[in-house]
Order: sequence, then C-alpha cells, then structure tokens
Amino acid sequence: MMSIRARFLLLVLLATFIPALAGVMLFLDYRDSQIADARRNLAATTRQIALGITYTIRSTAQLEYGLSRARVFETNDRTACSAFLADVLKEFPQYTGILTIKPSGDLFCDSLRTGRALNVRDRQYFQAALNAKNPLAVEPVFGRLTGIPVLQVAYRVRKESGEPKFVLLASVNLEKFMQARSMNLPQKGAVIAVTDSKGTILTWHPNGKKLSGTSIVDTPLFRFAREQQGENVQEFVDDDGVTRIWAVSTLADFPETGLRILVGVSKDNLLAAVNRSLYRILATLIVVWLAVIAGAWALMELGMRRQAARIIAAISKLSGGDSSARTGLLHSSDEFGQIARGFDNMASTLQTQKAEALRAEAEIHQLNIDLEQRVLERTAELQAANRELETFSYSVSHDLRAPLRAIDGFSQAVIEDYADKLGDQGRDYLNRVRTATQHMGHLIDDLIKLARVARAEMQREAVDLSALAGSVLASLQASEPARKVDWHIEPGLTASGDANLLRVVLDNLLGNAWKFTGKQASARIELGVLRQAGSEQAYFVRDNGVGFDMTYAGKLFGAFQRLHTMSEFPGTGIGLATVQRIIHRHGGRVWAEGVAGKGATFYFSL
Repeated sequence: MMSIRARFLLLVLLATFIPALAGVMLFLDYRDSQIADARRNLAATTRQIALGITYTIRSTAQLEYGLSRARVFETNDRTACSAFLADVLKEFPQYTGILTIKPSGDLFCDSLRTGRALNVRDRQYFQAALNAKNPLAVEPVFGRLTGIPVLQVAYRVRKESGEPKFVLLASVNLEKFMQARSMNLPQKGAVIAVTDSKGTILTWHPNGKKLSGTSIVDTPLFRFAREQQGENVQEFVDDDGVTRIWAVSTLADFPETGLRILVGVSKDNLLAAVNRSLYRILATLIVVWLAVIAGAWALMELGMRRQAARIIAAISKLSGGDSSARTGLLHSSDEFGQIARGFDNMASTLQTQKAEALRAEAEIHQLNIDLEQRVLERTAELQAANRELETFSYSVSHDLRAPLRAIDGFSQAVIEDYADKLGDQGRDYLNRVRTATQHMGHLIDDLIKLARVARAEMQREAVDLSALAGSVLASLQASEPARKVDWHIEPGLTASGDANLLRVVLDNLLGNAWKFTGKQASARIELGVLRQAGSEQAYFVRDNGVGFDMTYAGKLFGAFQRLHTMSEFPGTGIGLATVQRIIHRHGGRVWAEGVAGKGATFYFSL
C-alpha cells in the first residue's frame, strides 16, 4: 500500500505534468499559427506589390496623358522636345527614360538627349499602342542600352482627324521599384522575384543580380506561378532542396503583361525562432518540474512525514502499553500541533489514571481511531488545496491566455483582410486592442513570476554580484546593439543569498535603468556598494535617466504602481514589487531616491 509521502509526490507529478503537457500542445498550436500567419503575410505582400505596380502603370498613363497636351510637341523641334522630357525625368526618377515615337516607329525626342537613331517598330508595346482600341499598352522588357528590366508604358496620341500622331513612352525602372519593396519583406530571409509570361526572371531580391534574365520555365516554381489565377500560396521543395512557402500574384487589371510577383520564405528560417522558443520552454519546464518535485519532497519530509512519524511512533508506544509516550512536538496552532497537544494531554491523563483504572482500553482505542481520522481529514484537506492550486495554475496558463490570443489574432486578421475598408481610425482602434491584449498577456506572466518568487525555495550561497550584473548588462546591450550606454560595475561585489533570486533582482533593477535611460544621449548605469561604519551595507544601482518625483516614492514597490505611462515607457508595474519580495525574503530592505529628469538610485541590503 502506498505511503502518504508517495501519494503526495504522485499527486504533485500529475498536477505539474498536465499543465506542462497542455503548454507544449499550446505551443505546437502556436507554431502552426505562425506558419498560417506567414502564408497570409506572403499573400498580402504579393497583393500589395501587384497593386503598387498597377498604381504605377495608371499614374504613368495619367502623366503621359497630361504630357501629350504640352505645346512643345506641336513645334516639331526635336531639341526642345528632348529638353522638355529631360526636365520631366528629373521630377520623376522612377523612370529610366521618357520619349516620343513617330507612327513609323522612329524615335523622335528622348529625355536622355542621346540624339541616337532608333526604330522600335518591332516592339510589341509599340504595335499594341499604335493599333489596338485601347491607347495604353504595357510590356515588361530589358532595356536595349541599359540591360535594366523595365516596364514599358506606351500611350498613343491621336491627331484631331483620328490618325496616330505619336506614341509617348515611359520606362518604369522595375529593378529600383522591386529593390525598394525588398526592404520591407514580412519575414527574415524572404526573397522576392518578378517573372514575365515566358518564365524569364526580370528581378530577384535580395542578392539575385546573376539570376536576372535567366529562365525558370522548367521549374516547379514557374509551374506554380503559371497555373495560379489571381493569387495563391503553396509549399514545396525548390530545386536547391530547400522547403519554401511561396505566394504569387498577377496584375488583374493588366493581364497582358504576363507579370508574376513571387515572394517566398524558407520554412526552416520561419520556424527557427519558434523552435528555439520551444526548446527554451521545454528546458524551463523540466527545471521547474524538478524544482517542484524537490520542493514537494522537502515539504512532505519536513512539514508532514516527520511530524506524522512522531505521532505514529507515540501512538504505537501508547498502544503497546507505555503510557509515558509523548510526541515531542511543539503544541503549535497548526493541525499537527493540535494533534500533538491532544495526544500528549491524553497520554498525561492516561498516565495519571493508569493506577486507578488499568487500560481503559476501549477509550484509548477510540482516541486512536479519532487521531487517525483527523490525520486522514487533514491529508484530504491538503489534497483538496493542491487540486485548487492545480486548477488555478491551469486557468492562468490556459483559460486566461486563450481569449487573449483569440482577440489578438482576430484583430490582426481584420487589419490584414479589411485594411482598405477600416480606415485609419478603425486600424488604430484594432491596433490598440492588440496592444492591450498583449499587455494583459505580459501582466499574467509577471503575476505568475511574482507568485513563484513567493513560493520558491531559497538556496543560500556566496553570489558574485559583479559577474551577475555584467551578464545582465551584456544581454541588454546585445538586445539593442545600436545603443551606446556607459556602465560601471564595481569589481568584487559578493553577497550571501540565493543566486537565482538575486539574478531576478538585478534583471529588474538594471533592466529599469536601461529602459529609463533610453532617451538620454549619453546614458550611464552604475552598480556599487555603500560601506558605512556601524550601519548596514547597501548595494545600489544608479542611472541618469528620467528619474522620478520623491513625492511618489511610496508607490514604487507596489504591484501595478507606475509613475510613467505606457506610451512613454512599456511595462506592467510588477518588477519592483518582485524585487521587494525577494529582498524581504533575504531579510533585507529596498528603497529608492530620485529627481525628476536627473536620474534615480535604487538601494538594497541583504
């Protein structure tokens, strides 16, 4: 039959395993949602780029329509015409050139003023603009002189009699256009490409100059791009053996261009950060699990088993006829103390009455039954309390987070799918909803951390505070490598305490100093110690950040108390409350001094 200790430890194992398993399942769901988000982002990116090209074509057509009415085209002065177009080109650097072509196909005036002789009668865009019902024709080509991929936008100008007068041509620089879009791709390591209807790569970014002009007509990528209508997303293995998620869009308003906009991202790159988070979470869960088991073992050993063993031993002696048996436990106000008091008093009474009435056996037996029943009742109460703690932990880690993720996810989906219908104010409202839900998630995390600090078992040892502080500041600097912060750590600072909890103290204090000096051109952070004869030794963290008004110093260490708005500095208001709880557990105190606009100093003793 299992002992109380074994049952208790089994209960702890079950209580911790189920939330851990639920957390892992939630993370796997999160990873799947990341892939789904990436697919939506890729599709949205290709759609936006296609719309950008469509807008460029339409704006170019409007420009050509306006230019066609310039008087300079009536003079038949080639030099004046070229000079006029050169001035226009300076105002619109997105074009590689603007020129006019006679109905015969001969170049008349050129914004580049090369004076060259050129006939484009064989070009598709010229024939389409000259002969089609629609005066506008668009064709992607490589420039004959520059070799740069361009989008030729040709516009036919007619005489009053209806005969073609000339064709106005503007060459949109596709390379420059796509290079600008490649700077804002949705995922790290994503690539963007544009192909024509024949599978020729017009542009490829980043690092794809060598691919420009090559063909992908026999590749799965082109078959995917050619077979889709409108836009779509698909995952497949490229020729280089890399699994990528690709999205494609076409120009719905200008299908004759045959353009395909492709955006792809490596699945491994997409999931690398998520997998790293999973490994960290699993490692943390294992450590927490072992810590909980160790803590439960110690609690059972010190708080229950030893006391129960003494009571059981005393009961055994008393049952064996030794009326001098005593528990040896303090008669405290807790359950075991009450049981010990009752047993010891009973044993004293029995010892006194033994001479008068040898072994009121029935009464002693009944008392033993009562004692065992009370032990069972207290054990059941403890098990019920543990089940309530398990339910609360599960609610915090799952039930509270699920609606927050739903609100955040649907808000993001509305922004992405209905951005053009919401307007600026609608998008702002949804972004505020997302910010609030994410802040609530961080708040839940910090509250759980605060509760864990209160329950964590302390392991006192010699702690190198200087080394801990150096590690914390190095991590902060790595998170913001562009920031220049001058920090000074006094060497050789040591203290006696729990290393993990003191790391939390320095994480919060140095992290606050780093955050609140973020607007300083010359930020400085210092860790040192005040050594005064006859008084306690106090460590301090000093910065030259925004500081605070000492009128409100009493609010600093309360939970949810903030002296700055979220728009100024992010945070949940839990960090300093956590610091105070840890310092109090070390038998010390924590206080702060500051001046608004001139920095702050936080002191703590151990």
